[in-house]
Formats: sequence, structure tokens, C-alpha cells
Amino acid sequence: MRFTPLGALARRLTGSPTTPASARAAIPILPSSDLDRTAAFYTGAGFTETERHDGYLLLHNSGVELHFTHEPSPTPGQCFLHVADAAKMWKQLRDHHIAGVGEIAEQDYGLREFVLTDPDGNRVRIGSPIA
Repeated sequence: MRFTPLGALARRLTGSPTTPASARAAIPILPSSDLDRTAAFYTGAGFTETERHDGYLLLHNSGVELHFTHEPSPTPGQCFLHVADAAKMWKQLRDHHIAGVGEIAEQDYGLREFVLTDPDGNRVRIGSPIA
């Protein structure tokens, strides 16, 4: 079996035993050249803007947080978003004509995934275990 970091994540998400760690969450801080545009994009994708500070934006979707910092010339970032049903979320985003929604596919490491690319080029990979 080929080891990949996402393969390890898939095993963790599908119920394989893990070692407890002291960290509770990792929250990505992605770059944004325009926080208003970023907020509009992600609220259209189902997130809620919860806080805004000088040059900083926080968005939530259930228990998930995405943070953005203003950068005039951003280098795109990426993160993984684990959801209960990636196919359902993919369909909702497509039905609402959200730009930047890639094709969904079943991966050999046990996840169904797609990529949501925002206007700054940040890539949010969204996935759930294959049933």
C-alpha cells in the first residue's frame, strides 16, 4: 500500500485508531487580496462571516473555520475540509452556480473529493469517506 498524507487522513476519518494529540484543531489562514470579495465568495458557498478585524476575516460553516488575511499580492494557499457528504455539498455548490467548483472523484485512499478554488487561487479540497 502506498502511503500518502491524505491516505493517513482517510484512515483516521474512517475509524482506524489514532494516537491522541494535544492539539484540538488546525485552522488555515489563507491569503486574500480583497476581503469583501472573499467574504462574498465563501458566504455564497455556505459559510457565514463571523468576525472581521483590520485586514483579517473569519468564516464558519458548522464547526469549521476558515481565516483570511489581507495580502495585496497573495500567493495562493490550500487546505482540506472534511464534510459529512462531499457529493451532496458538491451538488449544492454546482446547483447554486458557485464558480471554481472542480469535478468530484473517488480517490484510491478512500475519500470522495473535489476542489473549490476561490478568486485568489486558494484551493479548498473538500472530501468525505466513501460509503
